[in-house]
Amino acid sequence: MIGSQEANDCYDLIEWLAIQYWCNGKTALTGTSYLTFSQWFIAATQPPHLTCIAPHEGLQDAYRDIAYVGGIPDPNFLNRLQANHVSSTKGVLREDMIEEMKKYPLANADLWKDKCAECKKIKIPVFISASYSNTLHTMGTFRAWREISSEKKWLRIHDTQEWPDYYDEKNTDERCKFFDYFLKDKKNDWEETPKVRYALLDLEGGNKLNIKADEFPPKNITYKKLYFNAITRLLINEPPTEDKLLRYSPKGLPVRTSFQITFDKETSFLGYPKAKLYMECEGYDDMDVFVWVQKIDNRGNVLSEFVVPNHGAALQDFTQDGASTLRYKGSHGKLRASMRHLDQEKSTDIIPYYSFDRIEKLSKGQIVELDIKLSPIGLTYYKDETLRIMISSHDEIGSIMPGTPGCIPDNKGTHILHTGGKYASYLQIPFLNLN
Repeated sequence: MIGSQEANDCYDLIEWLAIQYWCNGKTALTGTSYLTFSQWFIAATQPPHLTCIAPHEGLQDAYRDIAYVGGIPDPNFLNRLQANHVSSTKGVLREDMIEEMKKYPLANADLWKDKCAECKKIKIPVFISASYSNTLHTMGTFRAWREISSEKKWLRIHDTQEWPDYYDEKNTDERCKFFDYFLKDKKNDWEETPKVRYALLDLEGGNKLNIKADEFPPKNITYKKLYFNAITRLLINEPPTEDKLLRYSPKGLPVRTSFQITFDKETSFLGYPKAKLYMECEGYDDMDVFVWVQKIDNRGNVLSEFVVPNHGAALQDFTQDGASTLRYKGSHGKLRASMRHLDQEKSTDIIPYYSFDRIEKLSKGQIVELDIKLSPIGLTYYKDETLRIMISSHDEIGSIMPGTPGCIPDNKGTHILHTGGKYASYLQIPFLNLN
């Protein structure tokens, strides 16, 4: 059972290992996906003989990262994990997270609190690998990076999928160097490793990797608001003075609305974007809102890139409308309007943090303020290329993995987006200052 039970079991295992005659008293953890998720929990219990960890992309909070992303239920992927990866043998005793979702729909249940790793309690050396593209793990990995208390922590952001990156020979050697330094006291130059090495993608074969920084995002970032102009459908620097409304319906065409900006020079974004939307729903008491930030080339093509070696026809089929962990399509986020309440202690102007402890349905004519957290971005636009932000009633980037349906939206009626005056909606995005 993921959470404190597994963490306490592993605490005992680590302490047993440390006193064996063949052990020097130092232990470490590494692994990707679930083996990263479990590392956060184990390290937070602070086993005396756990020396360091090397997590490589994973959840940090089961409620926010897999069961109810944005407050929208997604039992389908959890069901796949339970049926195909945990145990498919009948009669096996195992945790049923689908039933847990039904019984405990809010994050303040003790069950979900126990499945949120307390990363602030991690004080040992940590070497984290992350990516912008993993729609299952990106949010949790970057959240863990921000929360970890250790003074010795390193972050490397790569541009592929977790499995090929983890087993890459060069990356394996670097991980061994980290372990040699802390476990075997080898006098290598690990401490000279930059605290952060980030990536800038361009989705055109020119990705830049291992850019050195002292923190993420680095200091040379300026967060700017790009406001929505409902008449021109452009992203503009100043909020419109008059509120213009845009409507779209999940049952009609189009099922979305969008805004664009075309750059007159090379422009890069790095850090944590968000969308501030003022919206109402006509004909229903809730709405699920999906946001996608795209890159469009100077010929109008929407760009994306595979993060796995297989680019065959079957992968093209699966990833065109889904399998989003295998093909990076841009920064994204989603939120159920009735779950919009922010935790004021944990939220910042840069990164919203939802409490998910209450359901606040919409009343007729009510305009609600939605702070939609978007996934971290590191993306370059060249001259004459276009950023498009799409607000949709559908999860346009699709499900997490091939053959598995995505989340279950609850959309009816008509969505109304406000764009001016005191309801000036905008995209807040981190500009990278290169000069």
